[in-house]
Amino acid sequence: MKLVDRQRLSRLAAGLLLVVVALGNIIFLHDFFTARFPGGNDSIPRWVGSLAWFSEGLNPYSDEVTDRAQEMIYGRRARPEEDKQRFVYPFYTVFFYLPLLWLNYEWARAVGMVLLEVSLILTTIVSLRMYQWKPPSWLLALTVIWAVIFYHGARTIILWQMAGVVAVLIAVGLWAVKERRDVLAGVCLALATIKPQMTFLLLPLLGLWSLSARRWRLAASLAMSMAVLVGGSFLLLPGWLNDMQRQLADYTNYTHIGSPINILTQTVFPFLGQPVEWALVTILTVWLIWEWWGVRRDDGGRFDWVLALTLVATNLIVTRTATTNYVMMLPALIYLFVLAARAYGPKAHLWIALTEIVLLVGMWVVFVVTVQGREEQWPVYLPLPFGLLLGLMMYRRNTIHL
Repeated sequence: MKLVDRQRLSRLAAGLLLVVVALGNIIFLHDFFTARFPGGNDSIPRWVGSLAWFSEGLNPYSDEVTDRAQEMIYGRRARPEEDKQRFVYPFYTVFFYLPLLWLNYEWARAVGMVLLEVSLILTTIVSLRMYQWKPPSWLLALTVIWAVIFYHGARTIILWQMAGVVAVLIAVGLWAVKERRDVLAGVCLALATIKPQMTFLLLPLLGLWSLSARRWRLAASLAMSMAVLVGGSFLLLPGWLNDMQRQLADYTNYTHIGSPINILTQTVFPFLGQPVEWALVTILTVWLIWEWWGVRRDDGGRFDWVLALTLVATNLIVTRTATTNYVMMLPALIYLFVLAARAYGPKAHLWIALTEIVLLVGMWVVFVVTVQGREEQWPVYLPLPFGLLLGLMMYRRNTIHL
């Protein structure tokens, strides 16, 4: 048998094995988790809204559909202080749930959780490829497993939170930018806007950079993809944007944890107050814009650093964040690992592994110690974004081309 045929056969066997493992995982999760324990609340409003629109033609932003989501989660209408479980997302989110609408909720949730596991694994692998780093096999295996079971990743999976899908779309989009696969980059980054709070900095800054760097295909792909998503949504549901804005306007009335900077200045050090919060947000935003200006025609090592800073800054300053959204910072963490490995060689591998173990154990301990009822508390919001920001600041002067 020729070598090429053997390679193809090996790849086919590996692919079939992965499919079998995924199917087994879905069945296991259904039988021992989703069928026994209610949950996946972060996707219920979107799943219910998508199902109502596809099967009945109902507006997913309507009060009727919202009532269904509340009944499914609470068994009653939401109280004033509780999450109203509204659709909230852009209308084109319904197409992400379309493949799962023919399943009952327990099976759909099991499939969704496995897809999120795959998303986190792919986010990690794509990040490694983006920075052209091949860690030793033991560290690669540890990092991939860690991405799924560390606090922010596991919470994303358990809650069936679409942040995991957005994270892999962002990672693939950034990899495609670096590889000059600009059409793919534009499509992926546009699709990532189903969660605007995760892309509100990256997309406009990257769009402006594409014009400055004369990456016309990237600019065109991003603009056309957004036009298709937004324009198509208006054709299917003309009032969707007003409906979404109405729901967003009420969102802050029943969500109480703000950005990490807000937590730092209002909860940890309340004497700092809102003026210091605004000052820190302004300083970070101006600094980020200044760094983007510095790489307006660059796509090398400094550009990598600015992209990582953008992912971290997004979570530091957004008005309302969630710890599940932190999975979008996986590329930034991998970037710091790569810088350490390139700077210190094989001896950095042990420190990278130790960092992952400390983050894994430490974040779960913080959660267990501080959790109240079923609600996570503010301490779990701080370590990762501020730790990454500190790491990026330390490496700013030593940025190398990867």
